[in-house]
Amino acid sequence: MISGIEQNPKLGYYKVGDEIFYSKPEAFIRGTEKNIFPSWHFSTETFASYNWAVEPESDINDIYRLRALQLREQYNWIRIEASGGGDSTTAIFSFLLNSIHLDEVVFRYPKQLDKDAVSDPNDTRPENTLGEWQYAARPLLNWIKTNYPKTLVTFHDYSDNLLKEDYLKDESWVFRTRDWFQPGHGIKHHNFGTKEHRDLADSGKKIAVVYGIDKPKLALIGTEWYVYFQDLQANHPNPIIEDYTNVTTELFYWTPDMPEIVCKQAHLVKHWFDMSINRHLRHIVTFPVNVPNADNRTVYESLVKSIIYPDYDQQTWQTAKPHGSFYNEMDHWFYTNMKDTQMFSAWKSGLTLLTDKINDQCFMKDMGVPVGLMPKYSPFYYLGNSTFTASSPVLTNRNYQKPSIDIFLCRDNKIKRVMV
Repeated sequence: MISGIEQNPKLGYYKVGDEIFYSKPEAFIRGTEKNIFPSWHFSTETFASYNWAVEPESDINDIYRLRALQLREQYNWIRIEASGGGDSTTAIFSFLLNSIHLDEVVFRYPKQLDKDAVSDPNDTRPENTLGEWQYAARPLLNWIKTNYPKTLVTFHDYSDNLLKEDYLKDESWVFRTRDWFQPGHGIKHHNFGTKEHRDLADSGKKIAVVYGIDKPKLALIGTEWYVYFQDLQANHPNPIIEDYTNVTTELFYWTPDMPEIVCKQAHLVKHWFDMSINRHLRHIVTFPVNVPNADNRTVYESLVKSIIYPDYDQQTWQTAKPHGSFYNEMDHWFYTNMKDTQMFSAWKSGLTLLTDKINDQCFMKDMGVPVGLMPKYSPFYYLGNSTFTASSPVLTNRNYQKPSIDIFLCRDNKIKRVMV
């Protein structure tokens, strides 16, 4: 186990009986010891009391602007973790295009260890995730440098940390991340990975580390629309803040401080899928027949970006979403270039620790092999009924669907457990 994890309920936490954990691996290990499957809590009280069925009247870009102002009023220094994708880019735009000062944008890349990494622009497999630096992030950062010189642009080569620090000294590295157990994730999102970031924390300034988490997750259950949250995405940020009390992780979109963001986004997406011209694609969000997976997520998010991020260039280069978290393709550079090293052995030992100490039923599997911890869902919050009703017996015949997933539905501020 490791100390220094940010105790921030807004990022979600787990309960095993009466015990609270901010670390998913710790929660699942404890759950196995007590024979209790951990529950996940993601601002449930706030979100359950919010009326998701009423679409906010404000324009989506104006709501983003208000979120940027909200953060600006709370913090002395705001740093956005950038990838070049629609989520983080729109968060950046929400500041800059509205003349709201943004202190820093940081992009993280394992430059020293990317030898022989794939970089073909015609290859959009997740193995080529490092290509997003060349084709998506660098043009964005250059644009910021040119047009907003008061915003600090930081390029962080986190391979230097991986080589010089003891992150992968043994299997304990698994407690420095919450859900993403590929070898580079925990060290990549190190809150103090550069001397400048450490010095800034030492200065006492109130710092927000902002992540563009995430697009709204919609579910069509029968004829009813719901929006929900998943721990896999909420667990993306690195939770380690050591003994600092002036550093806070903020999710730009998934925040109980402004649920209007996700609500507006969800209604925009709901309207799109309810259009008669688009109804043939509703299988993408039908739940639980199409329980979210990497391939389905890639298709869904490609559609959704054009709906909820009006200022984002939809032609921006991007790879497909990776599969699993143990053998995540975005760390293809590590599997290729570090396979005969002590660090590789330590990474594998960490995965073995998880599979040895956590109940086998708690893992997602591919061909019977564990590839990540099972995702946890928030309650599903009711958005409204679908405006499209199928008239064809073929479309309404769903007798082959059997109840298979136990979830919680929230409607009229009441949560009930159901099987879908």
